[in-house]
Amino acid sequence: MNVKSLLEEYSLEIDDVRWYLSQVLTERLGSLQNNPDELARFIWSGALSDELYDMEERYLKTLQDQLDEKTLDENHLRDTLSEMESYRRRRLGF
Repeated sequence: MNVKSLLEEYSLEIDDVRWYLSQVLTERLGSLQNNPDELARFIWSGALSDELYDMEERYLKTLQDQLDEKTLDENHLRDTLSEMESYRRRRLGF
């Protein structure tokens, strides 16, 4: 199984993966709003910048590696791709 072929099956593009990851990161940052020092430390330390750099490419590679190592099953990946599809539809106003 290949992550890129599954992306095509779901008609997802790299921009859709980037949007999904942005949503996930936004939720994570939102959870830090009650802890401004931790949020500031996350930004100040460069960790946020590191996470943003090529985030979609690194994420796809991680997924493929997990599939290859059989630490990620197809059903879980399909659930994630369905969630990406849902985020894409909301972004596009469908």
